[in-house]
Amino acid sequence: MLEALGLAELAVLGFASYQDVKTREIDAWVIALLFPPALAAAYLSWSAPLYIMSPILGLVLALAMRLTGSGYADSLAIAALSLFPPFSPALPTPAVVVLGAGISVLGTSIWLLLINNRRPCRMTLTQKFTHICVTREEALKRSHRYIIGEVRDVEKYKPPERIEGDYVVARYGVPYVAHMALGFALYLALYGLVGPP
Repeated sequence: MLEALGLAELAVLGFASYQDVKTREIDAWVIALLFPPALAAAYLSWSAPLYIMSPILGLVLALAMRLTGSGYADSLAIAALSLFPPFSPALPTPAVVVLGAGISVLGTSIWLLLINNRRPCRMTLTQKFTHICVTREEALKRSHRYIIGEVRDVEKYKPPERIEGDYVVARYGVPYVAHMALGFALYLALYGLVGPP
């Protein structure tokens, strides 16, 4: 039953990821659909050893993500995923999701470095891993992907209407829900291999 709930959750995450990659916006109803399978998994797993550690860690991560400027969808997604039971009492579910997402984020950072090394913008080494050098036209055309200037809260970001110069250094708007979907797929694979505690 938990495997079926996990696959249902992964299907919703897949659709949310598609929206996240395309527009960096996820409809509220899609995020709401993450909670029925997650709550059912929580109901079925409540008595598992140290189960409560997963939802607690998930809530702490969700709050930390939101306080550091991540979107509401990112925070709510990690909260929902944390309701699934850990396959090991020592490794809460959100930890596995974040580790799996971290592999994907690392891949994105390496991709950004490779792209930026061939573009004309002057960037620090750190920026080459987190930002992207894009043409003015690209930045204006796909403003949902590129965050220009200092922004503390992505929910309040308003793209500029004009950009000076031919190229601009922009923070790459990482689709975190897509990365979390890959992390959750890793969780499901490990849960299938190891089984419940």
